Amino acid sequence: MKVSKAIKVCLDYHRNHSKPNTVRSYEAILTKFGFIVGDKGLEDISSEDILSFLDQITGGTKQQTKRTRYSHLAAFYNYRQSETRRPRKIANGSIS
Repeated sequence: MKVSKAIKVCLDYHRNHSKPNTVRSYEAILTKFGFIVGDKGLEDISSEDILSFLDQITGGTKQQTKRTRYSHLAAFYNYRQSETRRPRKIANGSIS
């Protein structure tokens, strides 16, 4: 899945299940992430890309800000992982 699609899915989830401040925070981080890494496939993003992104957006910030940004990015990847493993119900009622 492309980064832009994964970000859209994750933000749609948060818009429906999270508080407005949480949504704004995720939007800020994930929009920057999408801009910096480009619209690659998620599987094409290396750990070096992620560390470089975190270095860029956390430079000169307090430790708590760094933790929050890392946490949002980790939650994004964990959400994507859980979505790809979740069984999906199809039209005839069977589960794949």
